Amino acid sequence: MKRLLLSSLLAAGLLAAPQTLAQTPERIAVQLNTSESAGEACRLTFVIQNSRTEPVNKLGLDLVMFDKSDGVSGYAAVDFGALPAGKTIVRQYDVGKGGCDTISRVLLNEIRACEIGGAQDGDCLSKLEISSRSEIDFIL
Repeated sequence: MKRLLLSSLLAAGLLAAPQTLAQTPERIAVQLNTSESAGEACRLTFVIQNSRTEPVNKLGLDLVMFDKSDGVSGYAAVDFGALPAGKTIVRQYDVGKGGCDTISRVLLNEIRACEIGGAQDGDCLSKLEISSRSEIDFIL
């Protein structure tokens, strides 16, 4: 009896798993993946994933860099361009004055451009999910 109950629970769990994955919300993930000093600038590498069912025609962000003492140390306007539906892309930008070791965090200050499915989207921020795997924090 216990085996039958355990088998039934396992089968129900396995059958429910694909439904859980299918319920993942559509989002645009922006990850600060790596940072490296490049001459007199800091080169930031972003991985952007559009898990939406419709393309993102334009995505541009205003970024603000902060130094180790929490002072504003730089500003950059980045244009990720078009993001096809279900596609992951990588973009690099040289930002700031000085190497990456002077930057403690990057603030997504505002969204410069956001066009999804051919129309301007006034609520693009709610569709973004940001993260960092770099030693530099990426924050809202």
